[in-house]
Amino acid sequence: MALKTTPEIALVGGNPLKCLTCGHETFHRRRTHFDTALSKDLNPEWQDSVGYCLICHQCGYIHWFVDRPIK
Repeated sequence: MALKTTPEIALVGGNPLKCLTCGHETFHRRRTHFDTALSKDLNPEWQDSVGYCLICHQCGYIHWFVDRPIK
């Protein structure tokens, strides 16, 4: 995978996360915004909401988290 960050183990709720697709245990971290046409139509309070994602270093599956950073 060609991401510029160093993959790390991530804790969610104090437990190490394993990729839901491949079971791998290291992830690239990203902060993102939920600012899409669909989110605006469904729920206006989601406009400009910040989310966090962990991208599996092995398979690239993206795990999304809302409202709080993961450790």
